Amino acid sequence: MDHEQPGAQRRCPWQRLPGTGGYHSALRTPFAARTRNVALGLALVAGSSLTPGCASTHASSTLPEPGIYAPPEVAQLYIPSGTPVDPSGASELSLDQLLVFADAYSPAVQSARARVGLADAEVIGAEIVFPANPQLSFGAGGRTIEGATGFEFEVAVQQRIEIAGEPGLRLDAAEDQQRLSEAAVNEVRWSVHVEVHRLFVDILLVRERLEQAERFVAFAQSMRDIAARQVEAGESSPLILLVADADLAQTREAVIEARQAGESLEARLAAVIGWPEATLPDVQGSLPEVRQAPDVNSLLALMAEHHPSLRTRELAVVAGRSRLALEDREAWPEPTVGLSYGREAAPGPEAEADVWLFNLTFPIPLWRTNQDGRARAEAELVVADREREATATRLRGDLLQAAIALNAAVDRVALYESGVVPQLEENLVLLQRAYELGEVDVHQVSQTRERLLTATGQYIDARITYHETAATLEGLVGTELWPAQEVSP
Repeated sequence: MDHEQPGAQRRCPWQRLPGTGGYHSALRTPFAARTRNVALGLALVAGSSLTPGCASTHASSTLPEPGIYAPPEVAQLYIPSGTPVDPSGASELSLDQLLVFADAYSPAVQSARARVGLADAEVIGAEIVFPANPQLSFGAGGRTIEGATGFEFEVAVQQRIEIAGEPGLRLDAAEDQQRLSEAAVNEVRWSVHVEVHRLFVDILLVRERLEQAERFVAFAQSMRDIAARQVEAGESSPLILLVADADLAQTREAVIEARQAGESLEARLAAVIGWPEATLPDVQGSLPEVRQAPDVNSLLALMAEHHPSLRTRELAVVAGRSRLALEDREAWPEPTVGLSYGREAAPGPEAEADVWLFNLTFPIPLWRTNQDGRARAEAELVVADREREATATRLRGDLLQAAIALNAAVDRVALYESGVVPQLEENLVLLQRAYELGEVDVHQVSQTRERLLTATGQYIDARITYHETAATLEGLVGTELWPAQEVSP
């Protein structure tokens, strides 16, 4: 079945073609049209053709066309090649290994793949040519005339058949539904891909936060040691030791929070990829450089070509058109053909007679012409088109927002990298020296340390925002953003 009409226009990814949104209901017919259907059914009894009464009233130009926002095909997702690692022997995991393992064993992906079996079952059923099994009937009895009885026997076989091409259309509809199910699996696969990527960069960045927190703990510990020596020598009040202990406790709390965040992220990652062991091996990798988002028009073009949700919505329109075509043909009558054999024994001296009959039963489509099935199929097609429109609009808005957020995150990261981070180590050394020389008191040290710790945390937060937004933007595009330069987006 050819779903795309020859010569169909291909438009800009985010500008809908004119004339593709109108519909008419073929089932909301006036009384005169119903009267015509009755007349056609009566004409059938007289031997006239049934084709005008059962043909589809849908003009192809009034139905939603596929291929408006994306090719109506199952997308080829970007998944790194390779064999999933053996959980029992893995000591560390890279990003590619995580992505490959998740695609093979993620519970969400496996559940989605299992649902494809429902569509496969529909294909198996559609491959059966006949709509029903043949019927075999027997009859036996006697004929009595003037007290004499003769034995009669009859056997007949009947088969209901479809004459409007329903088997082929049913198979087309089932195969289109199967492709739609495969596209839905790709949506889940890609969402898992994006989530694994996001968790990967979060784990690496939390490790940086932990390293920074441990650095401040070391600094606070040295300040506490200096304060303890000064108090012991009688050079300072014991109150400064209390302040130093409070600063040390605060920095150690930051270490505890960073460790907890890292362990939580690893537990979440293990659940997403379906890792069977109690603990996840060490996640290893490097973060890509921070860079501006690509041009918005190129991002929209990539989305139109690769995003699995757009492909799914296009295939839903294809499946809806196939289902509607099938339901239109289901309105045609299904005759029953049969062959019967009978043997009649006369009650008198006459010889027995063999009777062969060819039977043809033809239903008259007066009251039931699959009105409910056709109306439901048409409504589902309209819903599929509206969902396609809504998905395209939502993805476009999300992509534009993600691109703006990514560029803002780049500016935030640059702000800290140019001013705060390069001088952090130097500032801590100078602060400790100034305290030892008595140039600043313990309260000034505490305030300065807290500001530096806050600034460092904000720098890490800015980088987390950037990399998470980059993963989100990659998810909205449906493929890698910078494949030539790096594995990560």
